[in-house]
Amino acid sequence: MSAGFETVADEAEVGEGAVHGVHVVGHPVVVCKVRGRLYACSADCTHEEGGDLALGTLDGFTLKCPAHGCAFDVRSGRIVSGPAEEPLPTYEVRAEGGHVLVAHRPRGF
Repeated sequence: MSAGFETVADEAEVGEGAVHGVHVVGHPVVVCKVRGRLYACSADCTHEEGGDLALGTLDGFTLKCPAHGCAFDVRSGRIVSGPAEEPLPTYEVRAEGGHVLVAHRPRGF
């Protein structure tokens, strides 16, 4: 296993175009696979009380919150559409030995 990473799922559990909710060091995170590549970001929407993005929908690289319709790019956390005003924290994610590993801290922290 890689230092600074947590195993969160078997690679087969994260289907193409699906949103898979996990926890990393106790924090809710979503892992998605788009075009064969894994992405991970906070599962807490940055708008107000923060909807649960694990219940959101994925359309291409865009993850939409079920609470107020905020949408984020899973590659960068960039806001695609509001009302959110803060980007979504993203995490480094990798596949090793058939497992999905997510960094303990979001990028930039």
